Amino acid sequence: MDSTGDPMDARQARDALAAACAAQVAARKASERHRPHGYAIGQGLTFAVGFIALGTADRVPRWGIWLMAAAVVSLTGFFVLMWLGAHHGGVTRWIRRDREPGRPAWHAWVVPFIPLAISIPAAIAYGTTGWLIAFGLTHGADYILRATWQAGTA
Repeated sequence: MDSTGDPMDARQARDALAAACAAQVAARKASERHRPHGYAIGQGLTFAVGFIALGTADRVPRWGIWLMAAAVVSLTGFFVLMWLGAHHGGVTRWIRRDREPGRPAWHAWVVPFIPLAISIPAAIAYGTTGWLIAFGLTHGADYILRATWQAGTA
């Protein structure tokens, strides 16, 4: 049946299916536009600087207000770059398990937790300051490594 409730013939059904397939291909093509690699590098640097500034603000009270301001500016820049990078392609894609050929499925789900796993011992040893600094460094390095890895494989 078509949108009016009248029965469809085979030609109309084929046309409707072709239109739906064309729309799906167009949406997939729009989502596959590659963003510049500078986004990921900028995200990594702003994330690292923001969390390092948050971690050291409490330890250096003389510069605390300036470090907090730097953290706010840097993390705001991080979120702006995240938003720009996510919407650059026109369609924000969900994380897929089969992102690249030959890449194991666990890689897409486990690797993002590595910065957290590395920063937990720093939290135990050095408290909140250690956690913030270690998390900022490892997560920022993760963004930069992903950007350079993708640039090398693209």
